[in-house]
Amino acid sequence: MPKLDYRNIEQDPSRCGGQPVVVGTRVRVGIILGCYRQGMSVEEIVQQYPSVKPADVHDALAYAYDHLDEIEADLSADDEATVKARNAGNASG
Repeated sequence: MPKLDYRNIEQDPSRCGGQPVVVGTRVRVGIILGCYRQGMSVEEIVQQYPSVKPADVHDALAYAYDHLDEIEADLSADDEATVKARNAGNASG
């Protein structure tokens, strides 16, 4: 039986720092996972990101859970970058 690919997920080094995104968008898999972990339903995620379809959300979640270490590292890097940017803004203001 052939293994199915995540047809709605792509990685391009020139987009979103090479993080996996929904095909044709800049909506990162990590963002969708974060929304889902905060309790948002598939329908709510689609409402929040109109360029994303329910199938995209399901593919993103499947990809995220199959590559959890990678996605969690991306989310941690995002958190660190946010803290650094906030601290730099506070130091100059």
